[in-house]
Amino acid sequence: MEDNNKSADVRELRLEIARLRTENQKLKNSNRRWMRIAGTDIHTGLPNKVFFSNVLLPKQISNANAEKQSIGCIMLAPDGLGEINERYGRRGGDSIVKEVAEFLKESVEFDERVVHIDGANFVILQPEANLQRTRRKGLALRAKISNRNFEIDKNPVALTLSMGGVVRSKGPTGNQITTKEVVEDFLRRLQIMLDQAKQQGGNRIEVDEETHF
Repeated sequence: MEDNNKSADVRELRLEIARLRTENQKLKNSNRRWMRIAGTDIHTGLPNKVFFSNVLLPKQISNANAEKQSIGCIMLAPDGLGEINERYGRRGGDSIVKEVAEFLKESVEFDERVVHIDGANFVILQPEANLQRTRRKGLALRAKISNRNFEIDKNPVALTLSMGGVVRSKGPTGNQITTKEVVEDFLRRLQIMLDQAKQQGGNRIEVDEETHF
């Protein structure tokens, strides 16, 4: 009976490995295609949402599944951009978005990536993250940006950030969900957490405590 159980476990493991290899190959083929048609945001020089959703995040999810590792993301946006646009015009708002992009480039660790999702929204991708690391990152960004000097037409502008963090725990969850579905769930959860941070008044990070999805 024990030998039968072991044989069944081995077969199941082989099937899972084969499935992951097939998915990895599909991702490689998809990545090549998307890299030809999607690149960086022209305003910030950062990877854009299309590249993030179809290349960076799927690749990281696939790697995390294969290595049984966790993965985290933080979606963030500067607070009060509407008021900045009203006071300084759209050009002033665009200037702040570019400055925030530079701030984030300087603030990521060697294994993290920054993406310009759209408008004033950015994402930091964190391989092998957990809830503690993601929360610490948000708190560090909050402290660092408070000491950063931003300017519009030589006028000083103080900025704070609203941030939403999401972490997916190690490896597959056992159900046969696709990488595309995980990407969509990641983005949905990130937007919810970011909205919660804004609703709480900004200048904070809200982290989703659910890590199994």
